[in-house]
Amino acid sequence: MIVLCGFFLHRRVSDYRIIAHYAYFMGFVFTLFCPKLLFVSFLFADDIIASIRKRLFTNISRERRHIIAKGGFWTSLVFVGLFIMGIVFGRYNYTVEHVEIEFANLPDSFNGYKIVLISDIHAGNFAGSANRLQKAIDLMNREQPDIIALAGDLVNNFAEEITPLIPIFLQLYARDGKYAVLGNHDYGGYFDWDTPADSVVNHKAIENAIGQMGFVLLNNQSVIINLNNTDSIALIGTENWGIKERHPKRADLEKAMEPVRDIPFRILLTHNPLFWPESVEGKTDIALTLTGHTHGMQMGIKLGKLHLSPAMFQFRHWAGLYQTDNQYLYVNRGLGVNAFPGRIGMWPEITVITMRSGLIF
Repeated sequence: MIVLCGFFLHRRVSDYRIIAHYAYFMGFVFTLFCPKLLFVSFLFADDIIASIRKRLFTNISRERRHIIAKGGFWTSLVFVGLFIMGIVFGRYNYTVEHVEIEFANLPDSFNGYKIVLISDIHAGNFAGSANRLQKAIDLMNREQPDIIALAGDLVNNFAEEITPLIPIFLQLYARDGKYAVLGNHDYGGYFDWDTPADSVVNHKAIENAIGQMGFVLLNNQSVIINLNNTDSIALIGTENWGIKERHPKRADLEKAMEPVRDIPFRILLTHNPLFWPESVEGKTDIALTLTGHTHGMQMGIKLGKLHLSPAMFQFRHWAGLYQTDNQYLYVNRGLGVNAFPGRIGMWPEITVITMRSGLIF
């Protein structure tokens, strides 16, 4: 495993199909070793408690010994099952999340306006299984959206990843158009290119593929959507913004907003939710920001209104709807997978946002 990791971490593998198969290998490693590590922690705790009991109580029956170790064994088996289910079924368990948001300044003509939000396709990980996306496409079209928004990370690295998916994404229809922005993976920064020119060619090919899919790419640009020749809203799209070295910081919100400053109601489409507190929340009057990026770490649990995931230790805003005064942020959990080839309790998400006009209380 160390040799293989070193090979791939060298960032010289240019065939996305090999990388996709390697992801399954890593999934096998996770499935085999993570539950074992969990079991070891139970054994360690059991040894400590058994040692204490032996010193304090000499007449403990055999039946009462090693209860923790036995519990750890069965807990580990459960986790093995969860990992297998997540890889085989969870990554394709497309889930539609319906969200209604009421805005005080939404034009009346847009009352009931429906936005379908998706993100983080990571097309290369669908190598050999592009047809598995058909269910997601059908679910989106069934919602009859007014617009469809793609919040970045269409690929892992390479433009050719998206080629098998273009006919599938062409089936998507929205009355007022399909729009996309770029995510950190869409710049090819996770591969060591022979020359900077090769990276530029790949990046341009990714942008062209987005157009071939029928999406309008908003690179620090904006569009105005009109209804009934009277009411308008603006959709703003920025390039990626991130804090890591491999995450390009190309978002230019000022440039993107300039053409639509006279439009009172504005929506921002950007990839990374970290951009919201950095440049949007309390700093602009953008009503709704749509993002992705976190994947919800592809694993989590939902207990009523309480959502738990490892993502909460890395991101302040990691999944779902957030509000500050009259501004909203929605973080989509992603449609694809990356690194670990499965999802456990954090299902691939299609978000359907219905906007309502009216007073906010």
